[in-house]
Amino acid sequence: MLLHLLINTLIVGSGYGLVAMAFRLMYSVSPFFNMTLGAIATLGAYTAYWLLNIGVPLPIVVVLALLTSALFSSFLEIGIYTPMRNHGASSMILMVASLGVYTIFESVIHLIFGPQYQTLGNINQAINVNLGFAHIPLVQFLTIIVNVLVFVFLNYFLHHTFLGKQIRAVNDSATLANIIGMKNNRIILLVSVLTGFILGLDGVLVGYDTGMEPTMGFNLLFKGMIGAIIGGLGNLRGAFLGALFLALTENVGVLLFASEWRDLIAFVIFITFLSLRPKGIFQKKG
Repeated sequence: MLLHLLINTLIVGSGYGLVAMAFRLMYSVSPFFNMTLGAIATLGAYTAYWLLNIGVPLPIVVVLALLTSALFSSFLEIGIYTPMRNHGASSMILMVASLGVYTIFESVIHLIFGPQYQTLGNINQAINVNLGFAHIPLVQFLTIIVNVLVFVFLNYFLHHTFLGKQIRAVNDSATLANIIGMKNNRIILLVSVLTGFILGLDGVLVGYDTGMEPTMGFNLLFKGMIGAIIGGLGNLRGAFLGALFLALTENVGVLLFASEWRDLIAFVIFITFLSLRPKGIFQKKG
């Protein structure tokens, strides 16, 4: 029972983790609750769905889905958020604007693909990866591996590359970074592209694992955002581990009560951390 709980936590937490890391990365340079991040993941899933239906090979489908998500993310930044930011829009105004964009996007997906539940098909769900102590479906195993690889890559990128150090500088003080000559809007745009790749990949994996529907973006963003807040928005490790903690808590709640309580448990955890420890588990001292 315990082993099953831990494995399921790792699987669910990996799905949350990709969104949590993307949310944290974007929030580090553009600190507002960007609702369109959920739309970007949804676009990746539905782009893959459309391409597969017209007979495009899977490797090309994945590449095009990620590129589409990244381009859409950059379009939102260039066309909406940068002009608003340049005109002095507050974080609250940016959040409301992102909610409006997400609502429009969800309606468009609903009109094009319909409200029904869709799936990307079968990535050989019958194939299980034998870990010795358990068998995990291939797509879920890939989700875990991708989650770990993205975490390792982002850690290296942020601490050992020039652009990564610029991102951290903007995170520490956007005003000071601008004074010393950094082009903050350019850095935000590059981060939005990277975030688009991560979210697009998560959307494709979710589409293969649990399927998709037009409203999937909000749930993905909500769980990822909670994971990032639980761990602490100040560091990437917090987002990674916070997503796993959220998944563990949800799974324990499902065992004690029922699966219908999963979202309620997430809400309770969210409110609890906002009330008692708003900076998260790995908050900085001082």
